[in-house]
Amino acid sequence: MEAISPGEGHTDGTDAAELAAAGGALVTAIAAQRWNEASRTWPQRWIGASPSRQAREEVTVRAGALLGGTLAYLLVTGATEGRRRLQDRTGQRETARRVCRILRVAATAPDGSVPEEASFIVESALISMGVSARTRKRLLAEPRPASVSDLGACPLPEPLLSAVAVIAFTAMAEAASPEDAARQMPALLRRMGLARPAADTKAREILAEYTSTYLVLSDLSAQLRTEAPQRPFRVRLPVATMMAVGEGINARNTSELNRQVTRQAMATLLRRGIRATVSSGVPLHPAASTVIRVAGQLLGEEAPALSAQSATS
Repeated sequence: MEAISPGEGHTDGTDAAELAAAGGALVTAIAAQRWNEASRTWPQRWIGASPSRQAREEVTVRAGALLGGTLAYLLVTGATEGRRRLQDRTGQRETARRVCRILRVAATAPDGSVPEEASFIVESALISMGVSARTRKRLLAEPRPASVSDLGACPLPEPLLSAVAVIAFTAMAEAASPEDAARQMPALLRRMGLARPAADTKAREILAEYTSTYLVLSDLSAQLRTEAPQRPFRVRLPVATMMAVGEGINARNTSELNRQVTRQAMATLLRRGIRATVSSGVPLHPAASTVIRVAGQLLGEEAPALSAQSATS
């Protein structure tokens, strides 16, 4: 049965899934970063958190990127696979409709009736194609062309064309006679997609086979069933892309950049305050002097020696 090529649309579907994974990772990473920011205390939001908390927050952002990207990838991949299977089923139904129209025309007697033997051949062919009873009933209820000349184009691929052509010839022979079937067969083959020379040659071959051998319709009917192409559902997550998105969000944390500016400003003020306090010569308690010296060392400020009064007070 005519179906979509297994490779058709594969690249587009993969690209769309990877793009969706990147987008999902970006959205969830930003959401995780904002959640981290909202869960901080006020001093942590203003000055900054400890290195261990920052490490946990970065892990949360990366995990959110992986989770969101995976969900988006699976959703798009599943939707793409469902669309492909729907196209396969649509193609199978259309092929069954064409075969039904061809065989119903072939099974029509010159007086417009359909003999029981010819009708049995049509239904047997549809059953062999795997058409359900409901679909079969609907196809048989559609208007039937009165003759081959009224039948529109119904192209079929090989080897389905050859099998349907032989079955149609048999139905014509049952509905009228082998001579009448041989006369109408070239026109029917042209509507099935063959050019005139090929149709004439094919009609002669079918007539010779019909008159010289015993045709077994069950063998021909077995050739009508063509399964839809198997499409394994493969999941190839773009983990590297999703991790890169998470790392990019961590590296471009605007709140952390603002806190760095705040910390630098506070450090500058403390340095100047330490320098001014130590240089003023104001007597200080030894504990205060120690604190000032330690803070200066931490901030990279070389404090001058304290006055003797400060050291002994």
